[in-house]
Amino acid sequence: MLLLVPSPLSQKTPSLPLLQADLPLVRGISTWVVENAKPARAALALLGMEKPIRQLTLLELATLDKTERVRLLNQASPEAPIGLMSDAGCPAVADPGAELVQLAHDLNCPVHPLVGPSSIVMTLMGSGLNGQRFTFHGYPPVDASARDAWIATTEKTSKSQACTQLAIETPFRNERLIEALLKVLSPTTRLCVAWDLTGAEARIVTKQVADWRRQAPSPGKFPCMFAWLAKAEP
Repeated sequence: MLLLVPSPLSQKTPSLPLLQADLPLVRGISTWVVENAKPARAALALLGMEKPIRQLTLLELATLDKTERVRLLNQASPEAPIGLMSDAGCPAVADPGAELVQLAHDLNCPVHPLVGPSSIVMTLMGSGLNGQRFTFHGYPPVDASARDAWIATTEKTSKSQACTQLAIETPFRNERLIEALLKVLSPTTRLCVAWDLTGAEARIVTKQVADWRRQAPSPGKFPCMFAWLAKAEP
């Protein structure tokens, strides 16, 4: 069995990322495939593992070739499952892990995802934007002209399809993306900025672009989610 285990979204003020009912499923896992070992150790420390964390086997996903992944999954069982964890949030959703999950299906290894925090879902829930139809784009282009053209294209799609657009950005580029969104998006488009989700300074704020232009959001270097929905044409 491969257990997909969410981890905390906020690294500064991390909180338990799992339902109490799921804790017994993960506390006995000895072998973990993780995005990076350091944040994985911090997340595991919140879960009350049966063994000391130093005695657990933590394997970074990017270092495992296909042969090693096949070997691990073939050894997994309901009595000795493998845990999959990314640095923040839900593994394989806007985070690494999908290839390992796909391989598990190919090998007939049962896959069991656990409920936990997802920045995409939490932003949609709290934004007031369309949660029935949405697209998550990941990171926008880095080049300024390509980024601005991309924003214009996503807004056009949003307007014609009533589809919420979502993106993330590297925290040190937050301010640049906000400036670009406020420059390119139409005044009536609704823009949501969400940061430090589940943390002590968590905020989810949605305003029309015209209102944001009077006082832009200032999330600093917190990890952010951005979502926008254009006003439909009459």
